[in-house]
Amino acid sequence: MIKIFTSPYSLKPVGLLSAVANVTARQGALFKVEWSDGHMGYADLHPWPELGDLSLQEQLEDLRMGRMTAQVEQSIWMARRDAVLRKQKKNIFDAGEKIRNNYLLSNYQDLKPGFLDELKKQGFTTVKVKMGRDLQQEAVALTHIAAAGLRMRLDFNAVGSWQIFEKFMTGLPPAVRVLIEYVEDPFPFDFHAWNEARKLCKIALDNQYDKVPWGKLPSAAFDVLVIKPAKTDVDKAVAHCQKWNLKMTVTSYMDHPVGMLHALGVAMDLKKQYGDMILEAGCLTYRLFQMESFGAEINTQGPYLLKTKGLGIGFDRLLEALPWQPLQSR
Repeated sequence: MIKIFTSPYSLKPVGLLSAVANVTARQGALFKVEWSDGHMGYADLHPWPELGDLSLQEQLEDLRMGRMTAQVEQSIWMARRDAVLRKQKKNIFDAGEKIRNNYLLSNYQDLKPGFLDELKKQGFTTVKVKMGRDLQQEAVALTHIAAAGLRMRLDFNAVGSWQIFEKFMTGLPPAVRVLIEYVEDPFPFDFHAWNEARKLCKIALDNQYDKVPWGKLPSAAFDVLVIKPAKTDVDKAVAHCQKWNLKMTVTSYMDHPVGMLHALGVAMDLKKQYGDMILEAGCLTYRLFQMESFGAEINTQGPYLLKTKGLGIGFDRLLEALPWQPLQSR
């Protein structure tokens, strides 16, 4: 038996987030979950309707009716992870292995003079670039990133087609292509087309995860799984990686700092357990939004997040002070 309490929030983007996202304030809710065995933990629920999620209101209404979406299931799973650590008087940074994060470039226009040099000074080795708004200008940006000697992860969010992707990739200079670690969701999943795309670069599967017929795959049509614990069953994802000999990277869901710290905790746990199967993470997304009280408590050292104050995911003082409302069943 569990009791769920919610506290809604709004995050205001500081700019464009991706080719499919709008720039309006994003709505989510923090969860406080209490179990009958005395455990209590916190988590986040941050839907992206642009990527096919049900809205926050729809998911909470389903929960009131006794139905749980995949995102809500993951929120409760993460709240339990937090609760166990709190019971043990531990922080997520006490349990896992330190892991490096990529830098997320959501808008190529943010590449100002000296920007890439500063990233390198801070210790970043990889830049993830949101693609698909202006491929011509984005190609120019990639040449600058490559010239700085930084690796690249390109995220197309399944926008476009195989033909557009092929033309774009073959048009890049060899000096750029050699530094592309992988491309996420180059276009909507198609087994044969993605296998062709793999001849150009390594391919990563992210928001097309649910489009893959896992039980019928004759072979993997991709090389990397991008796992967002906010919506994906982590144990099943690890099993897929082991079956198909895939690499995995864990990223946050461009969500609340609570969700971001949960994703980092999962990444650190997996890195400790599976070693080289786990690539650099992507859990430095709080800077995409205007600073608020939780973000203000986050400290970083280049590509590394530093230990947050408190137990579990941290933020004890802020979480305890929130106005919590019990979720009433219907």
